[in-house]
Amino acid sequence: MDLEPPRYPRTPQFPKGPIAVVLALVVLGGLLLLSNPFVIIPSGYVGVKLTLGKASPEEMKPGLHLIIPFLQRVERMSVRTHSYDLTGANSINALSKDGLTINVELTTLYKIMPDKASEIYVEYGPLYEDRIIKPVIRSAVRDVIATLDSSQVYQERALIQRKIVDKVRGELEKRFIMLDEILIRDIKLPQKVVEAIEQKRRALEEAQRMKFLVEKEKLEAERKKIEAKGIAEANRIIAGSLTREYLMWKFLENIRSYAESGNNVIILMPYDTEMTPIIQLPQLERKK
Repeated sequence: MDLEPPRYPRTPQFPKGPIAVVLALVVLGGLLLLSNPFVIIPSGYVGVKLTLGKASPEEMKPGLHLIIPFLQRVERMSVRTHSYDLTGANSINALSKDGLTINVELTTLYKIMPDKASEIYVEYGPLYEDRIIKPVIRSAVRDVIATLDSSQVYQERALIQRKIVDKVRGELEKRFIMLDEILIRDIKLPQKVVEAIEQKRRALEEAQRMKFLVEKEKLEAERKKIEAKGIAEANRIIAGSLTREYLMWKFLENIRSYAESGNNVIILMPYDTEMTPIIQLPQLERKK
């Protein structure tokens, strides 16, 4: 009895030659398209390309870029102006020069250097705000407040803001961040301190007001003194000009003015040899 040899499944035969190459390219192209090898970096951002987790030293500019799927990915980082608030629970408590606790709330406006995004990502990661901005601002605020008394802190907000900006700008530039502005939103002192400062300010204003009044009175007294001297000098000059002939002429002028007036009652007053000036009397009512 003849036995048939066992039959095994036939191994599939793949195309060889140019056809195989074309098929391989088609499959590879399909896989690439499905894995989305294209990356778009929008305006206002730069891209940090990571190859197997390692950051490329050159940033990707806005536009369309090609990456290797599964081996590369892109971390987008904004280069626009950002605001970072230190308010509420994140506000800063600092001790003044006289040992009082001052609470400061502020907002920081900044942006990263576009050509240093890779360095920032390598050094601090995507959460660089909490690792750079926050500690630098806190340190600067505490250093500045420590040099001022509580009364200065209460009255000189512009000075505090300027000093904080000067300290922070250099520290952030070392870490590839450009500072635009720091805006102090609120400075809180203990209520008793505020009341004491206000009372002192009112007392100072009252003292200045009293000083002004004293100076005013002195000036007024000086004015009256000068005025009295002027009047005395004028009287002296007038007295020196009252001659007998002048008084005679003045007397006759008054007589003529009375005669020409509508009053028919004319009072003639005798005069002595010294020509004493005429005394002006009120007009008498004519008896009916």
